[in-house]
Amino acid sequence: MNIFSDNLKVLISSSGLNFLFRIIGLGTSFLIVFIISNLFGIENYGNFSLIFTITQAIAMIFALGIPNALILLIGNKNLSNREAKVLLFKGIKITLLLSILPIIVLFFGAEFIATTVFNNSNLILFLKMGAITIPFFIIHELFLYYFIAIKRFLTYNIFMFGLPNLLLGIFLFLFYAVGKSDFYTFLAFTISIILLVITEFLVTYEAKLSNIENTIPTKKLIKTASPMMFSGLLLFLLNWTDVIMLGMLVDEAQVGIYNIAYKIGSVGFLVIVSVSTFITPKMAELYGKGAMEELKKLIHNATRLILILSIPLVSILVIFSKFILSFFGTLAITGSATLIIVAIGVLFSAISGNVDQILNMTNHQKILKNITIVCFLVNVTLNYILIPIYGINGAAIASLVSNIVINLLCIYYIKKKLGFYTLF
Repeated sequence: MNIFSDNLKVLISSSGLNFLFRIIGLGTSFLIVFIISNLFGIENYGNFSLIFTITQAIAMIFALGIPNALILLIGNKNLSNREAKVLLFKGIKITLLLSILPIIVLFFGAEFIATTVFNNSNLILFLKMGAITIPFFIIHELFLYYFIAIKRFLTYNIFMFGLPNLLLGIFLFLFYAVGKSDFYTFLAFTISIILLVITEFLVTYEAKLSNIENTIPTKKLIKTASPMMFSGLLLFLLNWTDVIMLGMLVDEAQVGIYNIAYKIGSVGFLVIVSVSTFITPKMAELYGKGAMEELKKLIHNATRLILILSIPLVSILVIFSKFILSFFGTLAITGSATLIIVAIGVLFSAISGNVDQILNMTNHQKILKNITIVCFLVNVTLNYILIPIYGINGAAIASLVSNIVINLLCIYYIKKKLGFYTLF
């Protein structure tokens, strides 16, 4: 059987509309960057992106790794949609209860964090808005991964790439029209994600779920999820520690320029995420069945497809970096070297394949956790050394080196535990 052909046909036939949503999401994402940086100022975008990063990091901590655990458990145990829904709402209850702590700390500690940690009093109201956003951010994440786990990819893409930026854009224009600026950019995001969660709940809610026998105990859910929480958080921080440390070491304009360059340079991840969304639940399912040869072929074909699609995209970003950045203002062009460095890192990830989820979906999440701890420490050290010397380019170099190290370590352990390399 020609697995590559079959997988490729399924990917093309099933993902056409969903991939379109991703392209739309990418376009609207850059439109949001353009709106904030041009209508509200690049300094405002720097503050917005910094608080967005902090809020997302906190949300990942207090999601406890449950989003990824949903995919693993639902796939390995072959749960029905209603059983999966019971597991989802159990996860929501657990995370909501624990999210009370960061809400209190961030809201009431906003002034201290803004003035002492970041030396920027303009962040106070941004941080308070971020505190309000945290529980909704967590619930939104759980809903998204639940949709992946039950293979409702179109629903996932609507709530991931379609509605968020549409709602955010609407509220940004409304606040701009009435002359509101500063923290109102983040208030627009807060309102948007609240509306998203309400809509996701209405789409998912089903009465009488309590009558369904609970197949996954709470203890099992948390035990499976906890290593994923650490690895997921540290993977996130590997990508965004540079933003947080730049917020401490340079002015908000430089943070804004870096964020624009990083966002554009990371466009290649669109391909990786697109393929990953479809193969992640399938990997969990195949591993649960013990179908190792099929799993190997699926991973090989997915990695090759990612690489083939990524090479031309990354090439365009490298060659036309200054031209692309010019759309975001003259100041943004100074981030061209940063964009190129980030794009090279994306290409290395494409060559490696979806290594983090391969380890997660094959019950090797503890190994991934240990790898990410090591690489996070490397990343922080490099940022601390390189940012004062090279500014935003130093942050990009730190990100590139950390990305290479984590991919190489993951490839090594996949070979050791599963018996094959991800590309061949």
